[in-house]
Amino acid sequence: MLRRSFLGLSPLVLAWPALAAAPPAEGGKGGDSEVRFVRLPALTANILRSNRTQGVIAVESGLYVADPKLRARIPMFVPRLRSDLNLRLALFMGRVPPGIPPNLDLLLPILQRQVDKTIGQPGARFLVLNVLIN
Repeated sequence: MLRRSFLGLSPLVLAWPALAAAPPAEGGKGGDSEVRFVRLPALTANILRSNRTQGVIAVESGLYVADPKLRARIPMFVPRLRSDLNLRLALFMGRVPPGIPPNLDLLLPILQRQVDKTIGQPGARFLVLNVLIN
């Protein structure tokens, strides 16, 4: 019974690569081809584990910038952003009690304000991709 289901789906599976690689229709907009996301280097800070040993938190993040003029200026801000965001992360993690995971709802507005302050204007949204604690 299952074999028949799989045989019925096989033409779709074989045609999938051709459908996925097809160019967008010329008549419509076809979507926006510019990249609006700028990935930042990983942010790291020391933490205290529950047994009072040192650990590390790593935050992978990026910026979503819709304005093309501001997006063109972001690469020159990356070293300052990395330094300022690492400092803010370290200060925040210094206040977290040992063994307690960090509250990202409190951390993200702090980092967003620092991004706006470093760039000098709002318009770049700070996005967190991954948070690793080791």
